[in-house]
Formats: sequence, structure tokens, C-alpha cells
Amino acid sequence: MKKGKTLILISLSIFLIFILAIVAFSFSAANPQEKANELQFNNVVKKVSAFFKSNKDKLQGDIIAEVNGIPIYKNEFELRKELTLASGVQTDNIDDYILQKLIKEKVQEYLANKYNVKVSQNEINAYIEKEKKEFNEYPEAKKKLNELIAASGMTEDEYWNTYENYNVRRMLLFGKLYNSIIEEGINSGKLKKTEEMTSEMQNEYRKYVDSIINEYVKDAKISINDKYKDMFKGF
Repeated sequence: MKKGKTLILISLSIFLIFILAIVAFSFSAANPQEKANELQFNNVVKKVSAFFKSNKDKLQGDIIAEVNGIPIYKNEFELRKELTLASGVQTDNIDDYILQKLIKEKVQEYLANKYNVKVSQNEINAYIEKEKKEFNEYPEAKKKLNELIAASGMTEDEYWNTYENYNVRRMLLFGKLYNSIIEEGINSGKLKKTEEMTSEMQNEYRKYVDSIINEYVKDAKISINDKYKDMFKGF
């Protein structure tokens, strides 16, 4: 797979990660699952688009919970839940599963502030422009993106300026946080510095970062809005 196509697949928004992961398998005409993949894609688009049409504002309104003072909005929760269900994830309790995912993300946002990690709007804009360029270079991916945008009732500007802005900010912020934690680990002697990043070193670095984040998750101050407490069993 060419570098550009790889960038598309790893830098897409949350719902495009689910959808274009399917599309990637259908780029090859020799793929015997092509028809099944296309049907799955259409099913995901149908489910996600129906949610988007009735939920325009994802990051405002009711707050389901707060993590170290950082809000989890109801619409944000519902968006992530719908995307997870559409992707076919199996779990015993979808509400607890999504809340736990969002708690971890909010802890990462809290840690980013603690490490003085920031992402500027200029950085977000630059990354989005790179995404647009890559999509334009791959007509099949661009076609699928346009289908999703059209089916959702969004304009193209709404997609890039609202949804993708939200997703790119998270991705860049968490990437910078990862690097900051690794740098701190190296400076403290807990991690080895390496000139060549092997898969073994990547795993070691990832485990270290996860251990730091998980410790903060354990100590996080989590408060759930009384109105939504009955949704969750494990909190």
C-alpha cells in the first residue's frame, strides 16, 4: 500500500476509521469478500448517517459525566456509542464500554494539560489540509467520503470544520502526550533511548505509556450525572 493511502487509513476520523477500513479491503478486484464489504459499508453508512441527521451538535448540551473536571457530553457519548455499534464491536455492556473509553480519553486530556501539551488550530488546519490532499489523490476513498457526508445531511464544510476538527485535535493531542511521556521516561532512566525503533521497543514504549495513563485513570475523580446513573452498571 502506498504511503498516501496508508495516511488516509490511519488519520481518518472515528467513523471513517471504521468505514474506510472496510473500503481498503475492496480496493483489490481479486478480493472475494468485495461484495460483502460493500454491503457492510452501506450498512455502516446507513446507521451512522441516521444518527448524524438527528444529532447535529456533538459537543454541547447535557453532560453525562465529568472526569477530573473535564466533561463528557451526552451527544459525544451517543456518537461514540453509535459508531461502535455500527462497527460490529461485541461487548456485554455497551454503555459501560463507551464510558470507560471516554474516561480514558478525558484522563489523557487532563494529562496533556499536566504535561503542558497543546495543539494549536494552525496544527489542526495543516493536518486537515493534508488529509484533503490525500483524499483527492485516491478517488475511491474520496467517493466513499462524499457518500457518507451526503447521506449524513452534513455539508462538506461541516464535516471538516466540526467532526474532523474534533477528531484531529484528539489525535494530535494524544500523539504529543505519548511523546512527552516517553521523553520523561527516558530522562528518568525508566526507558532506554533508541536510535532505531524496533517493534520490541515500540511495544515497550506503548506499555510504559499505558501504565502511566492507567494509573491516572485509577485515581481519576469521576462524577456521573444523577440523571444518567441508571445507564451504567460498573460505575
